[in-house]
Amino acid sequence: MFRLFSTLIRGAAAEAEDKVFDANAIRILEQQLRDAAQSLEHAKKELACAMAYRSGEARAVEASERRIAELEPAVRDALSAGRQDLAEDAAAAIASAEDEIRERREAMVRFEADIIRLRRLVDDGRQRLLDLRRGLETSRASDALRRAGANGRRAVLAGTGSLREAESTLARIRQNQTKDDDLSAALDELDRSSNGRDLDKRMADAGLGLKRTTSAADVLARFAVSAAEPATR
Repeated sequence: MFRLFSTLIRGAAAEAEDKVFDANAIRILEQQLRDAAQSLEHAKKELACAMAYRSGEARAVEASERRIAELEPAVRDALSAGRQDLAEDAAAAIASAEDEIRERREAMVRFEADIIRLRRLVDDGRQRLLDLRRGLETSRASDALRRAGANGRRAVLAGTGSLREAESTLARIRQNQTKDDDLSAALDELDRSSNGRDLDKRMADAGLGLKRTTSAADVLARFAVSAAEPATR
């Protein structure tokens, strides 16, 4: 059971680590490139030091060779003059200079090997760093485009909702305007009808046009006319 829990914990930690890495991949790459650039600068400094040491050894070899060239005639002159002691001292100086030349040339060979190795590493590192920086710029652009696309999609979705709401509002406005137009038309019709009835009444009161109503006086007048007719006959 303990092993199972331990495995689950490690799995959860690895999953969390992957999520953190994915969420911050560009930032992590930027720091890794800074670290790589620092290492490259350190390698360049080592290369420069190796080249400087090689140059120093070469100058020392040249100096020892000049010293030997100066001492050789002195040895011959000392031998010719019977000064064995001076000849031996000069010969010892020449031997020491030759040993120094041999050691310095061996050091120059080692420095040359280091220079070749370091130069290869620096050139390779410089090219790889350039490639990675171009990749970083591309990744930045892609990430910015991805974020812009996501923001654009969210904006479109939000805008679509707003458009639907605006369409609904417009439909309601038009519906209300239609109701208002219908009400105005009805009121106009009622107004026209009311004006017509008033006109008929006013004309009838003036004895013009057709009478729309019958009064009690009209009825009595008819009866009076009917009662008078037999007597006339």
